[in-house]
Amino acid sequence: MAAYDVDILLPTARFVFSVEGDAVAVLPEHRSPEAFAEYRALRGARPVVGMTTFPNTVLLRGEQTIVVDPGLPLQNEPVVRALESRGLSLADIDRVILTHAHLDHAGGCADLLAPVTLHERETQAPYWVLVGGLLDLLPQERLTGESGAIAPGIEWARTRGHCDGHISLCVETPDGPVALCGDTIGPSRTAFDAMRPDDGPGAAELLASWELIRAWRPVRVVAGHLPPFAP
Repeated sequence: MAAYDVDILLPTARFVFSVEGDAVAVLPEHRSPEAFAEYRALRGARPVVGMTTFPNTVLLRGEQTIVVDPGLPLQNEPVVRALESRGLSLADIDRVILTHAHLDHAGGCADLLAPVTLHERETQAPYWVLVGGLLDLLPQERLTGESGAIAPGIEWARTRGHCDGHISLCVETPDGPVALCGDTIGPSRTAFDAMRPDDGPGAAELLASWELIRAWRPVRVVAGHLPPFAP
């Protein structure tokens, strides 16, 4: 089985800010889930509060060179520079894989200009209008069904709960399988650790997705907006 090195090109960050008059205050805590909790608390205390969120952007190096979830449009240049710091040019990127097509995960495709792999259901979602104009200019591999292989050593499975076409990846590495699961887990890992999703219409789907991820027996989990962790 082909093995890949899994490298975090850009780590996840949340930038929480508030506006009072002509002053903008940015919280010093940029991690998740702490920053998400601060954001929710701040919304109850101040009238104008916002948050910009970067996902973990992941580089896979093996039989292919792949970027997973390049992030927001404003992350374009940082992603390019992160690749250059590893001795890679844009021409070295064989493909981009999107766990889902939300703008904060897909907008960074603008500078990579590599073929994009994603689930076909994402192209039918209401938010496709925000990224489709860009992604439809690029070669696409649209996945169908519930699971399969993208390349030797990289399996995918549809993991619903966050959005309908969301996928997670099981990547073989020299140390064992690593799960890249986008926003299937978050904004904290507490519910995943307990295997008890919050009550709601998508709880059953989310639990099934978590069970699938655990069935991969990953040595490490990389969620969209959490530091990587051992399950």
